[in-house]
Amino acid sequence: MQQCIKKITDKIIETAKNENDQLMEIVNNNSNLGIFHMPELAFAYKCGKHIMQNKNNIFGDNIPQWCREVDLGNGGPSDLVFIFDNGYKIVIEFKMRDKVDAYIFDLEKLSKLENEKTIKLFCVITDTMKKDLPFDGRIKKINNFKTVYELDFQSFKTKQTWYESDVYASIGIWEII
Repeated sequence: MQQCIKKITDKIIETAKNENDQLMEIVNNNSNLGIFHMPELAFAYKCGKHIMQNKNNIFGDNIPQWCREVDLGNGGPSDLVFIFDNGYKIVIEFKMRDKVDAYIFDLEKLSKLENEKTIKLFCVITDTMKKDLPFDGRIKKINNFKTVYELDFQSFKTKQTWYESDVYASIGIWEII
C-alpha cells in the first residue's frame, strides 16, 4: 500500500503545480492568479479526478470507489475518500492557505479514525514568504503534531493578491499514524 500512497502523493503535488501553471498562463502572468485562486474543495476534487484518471497505475486491479465530502463520524466530512471493497479506506483532508488552528483541527479529526483499515493523509498548501522557506510556523506545528509522518514537501513560486512581496506555495503531505 505504501507504493500506492507514494503515487497518490505524487499526483496531488503534480495537480497543485499544474493548476498553478494553468492559472498563471490563463492570465498571461499579468495578474495575481495562482494556486490560491482555486478554492480548497475544488482542489480536492481536482486531485480526486487526477488520481482516478490514473487509477490502474496507482491502484492496480483493486480500484476503489471515489468519494468526496464523506462524513465518517469523526468531526465533520472528509474532503476526499477512496473506499475499497475489502473495507480499507484512504482518507485525505486538504487545507489551503489557512491558520494553524484549522490544520490542527483536521489532524485531530484524522487521528480519531481507526488505524487498522484506514490510511489517513493530510495535505496543506501554505502561502510562504521566501524568507520563511522551507518551513513557516504553520508547517513546524504540523511536524510537531504527535502522530504525523511527512511524505513529501515542496515549494514553488506563485502569484497572489494579498502581499506585495514574492510568495511561494508550499505543499506538504503527511500520513497520520
